[in-house]
Amino acid sequence: MGPTEKTIKRLFALSGNLCAFPGFSLPIVESAGTITGEICHIHAQKAGGPRFDSSQTEEDRHGFDNLILLCRRHHRIVDSQPEAFSAEALEELKKIREKEMGRPEQATDAFFAKILLGDLRRVIVNNDSGNVIVDSPGAIQAHTVNVRTTRKALHIQPAAGTIGADQEASRYVQYLISRYNQFASADRSRATTFSYGAISKNVEKSFGAPWRMLAIEDFEPVCAYLQQRIGKTRIAKSNLSKGARSFTIFADFGKKSGDKG
Repeated sequence: MGPTEKTIKRLFALSGNLCAFPGFSLPIVESAGTITGEICHIHAQKAGGPRFDSSQTEEDRHGFDNLILLCRRHHRIVDSQPEAFSAEALEELKKIREKEMGRPEQATDAFFAKILLGDLRRVIVNNDSGNVIVDSPGAIQAHTVNVRTTRKALHIQPAAGTIGADQEASRYVQYLISRYNQFASADRSRATTFSYGAISKNVEKSFGAPWRMLAIEDFEPVCAYLQQRIGKTRIAKSNLSKGARSFTIFADFGKKSGDKG
């Protein structure tokens, strides 16, 4: 059993498609269809989870009153600190967001509800031969995990604590990859056809995993590697000889992320 599409349509409309965390305006589903938020249970749906209420029925656990929409980051935060973020506190945050941004349901809300429900149910574990632990902030640990999907391609969501799970870090790595591809592809002296995906494969080879799956601690080394590759391109060398400054991790990342520190 889980939330119904009707329930999520209502939740989405009353949230205004925004994370309920105060002072935060990140959309739950971006206009391009990228999912940045999650359906969260105020009282955990399973015993042992944050704020679990044994007196709730299964219907209540997946009902509108027990659900709130949060971005992935704030979902992790509230579930890792249940003492600070009590059920009452989350219910109040939900009411505040509904009062600020709530609106009548629209025809497109059904589409977004399906996206959110699909994301909620995106992993099915079958025939597990080890111990499976699903514990906020959402990691699954097991000796064997068999994933069955009806889709042709399986997309793995970056785990908490990875570069891919940090939106600012992820955007900056993508920015560096884009800048490298822009500079390198413009080199007409290349003997071979340029491959836009090669740089990501090189990062994976150098660091042992796709960059989105690397720990956030690897963010600076990955940036340094990409900046080094950018610096070796003909355009970067030409720009540097003309007095243009070279890339620096903190200066450029600060500009892209809006960090004023």
